[in-house]
Formats: sequence, structure tokens, C-alpha cells
Amino acid sequence: MLKIALPLACALLASIVPVAQAQEANDSVERNVFVMGGPFSEGYFGDTLAFWNVNYESNFFVGMGYQQFFHQVPQGLKFGVEAGFGARLGDKSSAEAWAGAVIRYDGWQLGDFRIATSITGGFSVVTDLIGAEATRAEQNGEDGAPFLYYLGPEIAISHAAAPNWEVLGRVQHRSGGFSTIANLDGSNAATLGLRYKF
Repeated sequence: MLKIALPLACALLASIVPVAQAQEANDSVERNVFVMGGPFSEGYFGDTLAFWNVNYESNFFVGMGYQQFFHQVPQGLKFGVEAGFGARLGDKSSAEAWAGAVIRYDGWQLGDFRIATSITGGFSVVTDLIGAEATRAEQNGEDGAPFLYYLGPEIAISHAAAPNWEVLGRVQHRSGGFSTIANLDGSNAATLGLRYKF
């Protein structure tokens, strides 16, 4: 009996290990879609991070994006890419498209809530400048500056009852990157949004 049971147990173990490894690999390859919107700040990037203490324009950003993660390390960091498209509405309208690399940390669990942080860095292109961004470009002698760097620091919260859904807060920032592309600290929107992971 032992002669039969031992090979069967070994065969079962050998079949379970690859399945577990495949599951771990699949966990690190996550995709998600999200929508977000919020007002543009009159301040600069650092001012907008303190969203509770900044003046806002009448202009508004609304957009949607997609993220794909390709690699995860044991410390809980995920690496991937992001692309998105949005509308900048208010005193005049403008469209924005952005794309870049994203790093995400899923590491804080507070009871039934999980708090994640991420940052996306890449490039942004708009059809026109609006609000404080347009004013700054005019003051700095920049002609349009439609193509700038993109930065999107974010915090997201999910609940154990619906782990695939997240509420997020993000600063939608575009700028010349200390004048490496243009002499312009462009637009900064303080946004709230919703994400679905699959």
C-alpha cells in the first residue's frame, strides 16, 4: 500500500506546485481601468498635494485610464504601464492624452481596508492650454507647450468585501520638468475616482 501511496503523493505534490507558482505569477499580472475627475488648482504641484488648502479654478478635469502590471517583487511593489485620455473643461475646452510607467505599492492593511499608493510618470499632450497653465505659458513666453511631462501620484482604498474595486485620489500634473521640455509648471488637478481591477 505504501508503495502505491508514496508515488501518488509525490505526483499530486508535483502537480500542485506548478499550479501555485502559476497563481503567484498571475497575481503579479494585474490589469485595471479607472475613471476620475476634479477641479484644477490655481497653485503649483506642491500646493495641489495639500488639496484641502489650495484655491481652485472653475475649470475641471475628467478622464479615464488603463493600467497593466507586468512584474511584482516580494516587497509588494508592482511595475507596469498606464495610458489615459481626458477632457479639460471650463472657460474653454481641451483634450489630454497621457502615457507612462507606473509603480504601485499594495502594502497597508487596516482592518478590512487596504491602502495602496502609486505614482505614474510619463508624458502628456493636450490640444490647448486652459486656466493657470495658459496664464503661466503666456507669462513665460511659451507658445502653446502642448507636450509636457506627466506625473500622477495617487492613493487608493479598497475594502475586503469588494477587493476588485478601489476609490482613488490623484493629482493630475503636467509640467516642463524644471525647464527640460518647456519653462512651464503646467496644470494640476485634484481628482477623485473609481478603479476596477481584473
